[in-house]
Amino acid sequence: MTERALTGFVKVVELGSFTAAADALFISQSALSQQIRTLENQLRFTLFQHGSRQVTLTAAGRSFYPKAKQILRLYESAVKEGIAIEQNTRPPHRHLFLACQDTALSTFCYELFAMTPELCVEFSPLVQYCANRADVWRALDSGEADLSFQMECAGIAARGLQFTPILSLPELCFPFNVPDSLPQRILSLDEALACRWIFAFPSSETLYETEIAHQARKKGGFVIQPGTVESAAYGLPTLMLTPCIYHRRPSFDWVRMLRWGEGSRFGVVTAAAPDETVLRYIEEIRTVIRARQHQLFGILN
Repeated sequence: MTERALTGFVKVVELGSFTAAADALFISQSALSQQIRTLENQLRFTLFQHGSRQVTLTAAGRSFYPKAKQILRLYESAVKEGIAIEQNTRPPHRHLFLACQDTALSTFCYELFAMTPELCVEFSPLVQYCANRADVWRALDSGEADLSFQMECAGIAARGLQFTPILSLPELCFPFNVPDSLPQRILSLDEALACRWIFAFPSSETLYETEIAHQARKKGGFVIQPGTVESAAYGLPTLMLTPCIYHRRPSFDWVRMLRWGEGSRFGVVTAAAPDETVLRYIEEIRTVIRARQHQLFGILN
């Protein structure tokens, strides 16, 4: 009997659906079904009424459910206690400092910490606040910070820093005074160019925004950069553009997603030659972010 099988059983009961439970656990429905069958064979009694279109527990399954939750809580507590004991006997050599220049990125880091307690014990990461992105580059260059989550931009290579991509994030468009004919949810470049564009941040903040601004101007689009005009007429159909990292888990009742190219590359910036500890953390955390991108960012395609 494995912790994974017990977790699958509890999740099916909680969500009332094998499909929903498999999605929540990031496994296929067939794999989850096999786990439940194996668990039933080991327990020597059935948990669900098989053949029923609805998820229905047997009498034995109803009796086992609260005990399974208790076993999982005990297992989790034992693992945490063991990690804590090892941490006291083998503390990390140092902290890892993650440089952030704004609230959006620091909040992202804290969510990662909450998702990865084992990595926090092993690497002891801490958020280091910086005044702006130039201050982040300086901290990485000087060794005051070890890494920073960032959108890819020209300044990284210009400072001789290293960028490790994790995934691509879409550009989000906040509509103002747009006509009813503007498509919902997804916009092509040509559809988006029916409106004027205002970037939430200078488009030079990311390589992707630099390129889409260039493409928009080539096609005759009306593009406004922050701080370039003192005022602009109200009432015109307008889209405000921003990378998804600054508005994670968006509601598409209010936001459109621009579909052009692959999107902005999001990843980790380090010094040119990070040490082995930093490289191991990046590899571990990159796996977590890719596996949980839906939880972290919402719908990305």
